[in-house]
Amino acid sequence: MMMARMMLNGSPATAPRMLLLDRVDFEPGCYVFDLDRPLFLAAGDQIWAERSSVVVLRAVTGSVERPAGSMTAERWAYKLL
Repeated sequence: MMMARMMLNGSPATAPRMLLLDRVDFEPGCYVFDLDRPLFLAAGDQIWAERSSVVVLRAVTGSVERPAGSMTAERWAYKLL
């Protein structure tokens, strides 16, 4: 399975299929949550941002997880020609 990145925009996102994440990007803004280890999401699991962390609600068990990692700001420099 290939590693994926997920983009969150403020509301909980539901995994449409099985995903293996290595980071979570946030929109709007330039924040990234780098996971300490890969995170497996099953179809139907929900994920959202809470303060400076990521929260996962497992669809099958109803359990809530807070995967380890760190929030960082990514800065992009744009130059118009």
